[in-house]
Amino acid sequence: MDYLETKLFDQSWTLKNREKIISNMQEIQYDVVIIGAGITGAGVAREAAMRGLKVAIVEMQDFAAGTSSRSTKMAHGGIRYVPSNELDLVKKATRERNWMRVHIPHLVRPIPFLLVVIEGGKYKKRDFQGVTKIYDFLSDDKSDFKNYERSKYYSAEELYELEPEFSRKGLKGGVIYYDTNIDDARLTIEILKEAIIRGTDAINYCKVIGYIKNNGKITGIKCKDLNNESNFEIKGKLVINATGIWTDDLLEKYPENIPEPLIRPTKGVHLLYKREDIRNLMANGLYSDVDNRFFFVIPRDKKYTLVGTTDTDFQGDLANPFCNKDDADYLIKSVQKYYPNADLGYDKILSTYAGIRPLVMQKGKSESEVSRQHVIFFSEDNLLTVTGGKLTEWREMAEDLFEHVEEKNFFPNIHRDKYWSRKLFTISLEKEDWSEILKKSGVKLDEELSDHLYQQYGKGAIRILDMIKKNEDLKERIIDENEFINAEILYVLKYELSPHLIDVFCRRTEMSLWIHHRRASEAAEKVAEIMQKEYSWDNETKNNEIQIYLDYVKNSVSFIK
Repeated sequence: MDYLETKLFDQSWTLKNREKIISNMQEIQYDVVIIGAGITGAGVAREAAMRGLKVAIVEMQDFAAGTSSRSTKMAHGGIRYVPSNELDLVKKATRERNWMRVHIPHLVRPIPFLLVVIEGGKYKKRDFQGVTKIYDFLSDDKSDFKNYERSKYYSAEELYELEPEFSRKGLKGGVIYYDTNIDDARLTIEILKEAIIRGTDAINYCKVIGYIKNNGKITGIKCKDLNNESNFEIKGKLVINATGIWTDDLLEKYPENIPEPLIRPTKGVHLLYKREDIRNLMANGLYSDVDNRFFFVIPRDKKYTLVGTTDTDFQGDLANPFCNKDDADYLIKSVQKYYPNADLGYDKILSTYAGIRPLVMQKGKSESEVSRQHVIFFSEDNLLTVTGGKLTEWREMAEDLFEHVEEKNFFPNIHRDKYWSRKLFTISLEKEDWSEILKKSGVKLDEELSDHLYQQYGKGAIRILDMIKKNEDLKERIIDENEFINAEILYVLKYELSPHLIDVFCRRTEMSLWIHHRRASEAAEKVAEIMQKEYSWDNETKNNEIQIYLDYVKNSVSFIK
């Protein structure tokens, strides 16, 4: 085990050590202080730590609690941006996707996507063939990070074999291309841990309530620890605003070329069903019959299907968006056209979730002309802001940010060559290696559980095996119909800073997604008991944690009677 891997499993980044982390943060003069620990902020922390900088990162909610745990669970290039000629965006995103697929193979997994040609539809065979060929071309570079597989056109008869439940009405054929499937929150946590093992201090439930200033320039942040309502300060040479949909809340001075407000929030909603209810065999990129908007039907694990997303302007509570009846009806109607035999009733919905996209406004353009490009800029008070962009581009955004930092000469000796940070993750594990480790361990796991642990935790799954060796009871499932087990709950409690029950359900695992909402109470009770023992909670704390999570579940399916 090398040094970084030792740091990954030293149990220093846990709830039991939280007060010590905060105490240390008040004593250190940091090079970089990052506000916001979604995937963008986590990526910046990783890039900074890899360049030898001393980094602190704070998050108002839980890590990845905003947009970074509420996406369509894909690392993709954005094939729908090819027709609008945003080729540079697609090129960068697809190549970042390829790098992740190679260097974080357990988390970033290739899956085939089907684009269908429908009689009378907006796009013809030549359109989809042209788009996917361009997508393939943009995805390949001269490095080791090649496209997984090239696209291929299939006739209607061939598609009936590949996707037998798909509607045959007007189907003329289709193209299959490749993107990847991820757990977005788990990816964010692992990116953050890559920074932590290199010396970064990271804390959640810590809200920035002001800035420390010297001669009008920001030199640190004033914080409130939301877990105990205490205030403290963190000092740093450079403060970075990576707060996504909250970007405008942190900006006090807007440069002339930056619109005010900068962010246009739009809500995207997803529904999760059992695969047997929709009956799809692969991922589909489809156009809604309601408004002709592009949406996805995507396999999640072997048993489930994710449907999404909507796209509506949002003016509500940014921290707590939920699916409503109109959102659900839009997605149900959109899917039913293509899968006429699907059982899409409300009673079949396992779970829902909603997220807010941090779309960037541009001066001189209407609200409908928003960009998925990221923006990076310094304010007059030296606050450095990074926002917008696509989840897949988190590393490229961080690299771009430090090119801006270099121009300002903030730090000596931080220059690195382009793409230098495309490194293998410490947690990464190849499937073949996992199979051999499992075989030698003597621990008996069924195939579904083995695949689940590998895909979610990489080398962390080896630690979970060690726990099971010592106590076979830890192999017990939280809910009989799902793969989640007691040992993985203990793993995230021991090796990741997870203060609350809702963190474990919604960000450290995908239990909130896969466990039917009607069994949420049963699951919450079991997990809370594990947390109570590990964290020495009293009964009042345990019951409060359960209620907070169940309120979240109730709000997410409030339209279901």
